[in-house]
Amino acid sequence: MFEAVRSWALKLASKLLPTLFRRIYTYEKMLGLIEVTISSENDGLVVNCAELPDARAWLEITNLSPFTLKLVGIEAILYWVGRAAEFRSMQRMEIKAHTKERIFIETSINELQSRHISKNNELDKPRLYVSLYLESSLRSINKQRDIQLSLIHISEPTRRYAIS
Repeated sequence: MFEAVRSWALKLASKLLPTLFRRIYTYEKMLGLIEVTISSENDGLVVNCAELPDARAWLEITNLSPFTLKLVGIEAILYWVGRAAEFRSMQRMEIKAHTKERIFIETSINELQSRHISKNNELDKPRLYVSLYLESSLRSINKQRDIQLSLIHISEPTRRYAIS
């Protein structure tokens, strides 16, 4: 008799707990428990305007929720004197509860974008608009953040001189 009641209670709890957690950890509350920033280590955001122009950044994702999150994808747009570069990453990663993870994203930029950034980089402060696509045991989450950048490095093209 005790085993039957125990089995029934476990089945009931397994169906009610996810519903209860979904009510406690609403979509908005989960968004508040996830942070994304540019990592201050490894130069933050680097825009290389040399011969093979590219842009790269280290993102730091903080999971303050009690659930393990699965990173499914990242999209980021660098705005700097207009739309300068787009980042896309389909790298999958697990972010355990109450931890920080760093992820590297990069993209190539064309020569026109490179010259535009080199020439006009003093006109505007850059910002990175980031969209994280995450999954938890409760729901899918799309965390978006507009990050005003202060730590940015630009590699200028080296000038070559002909010696005669």
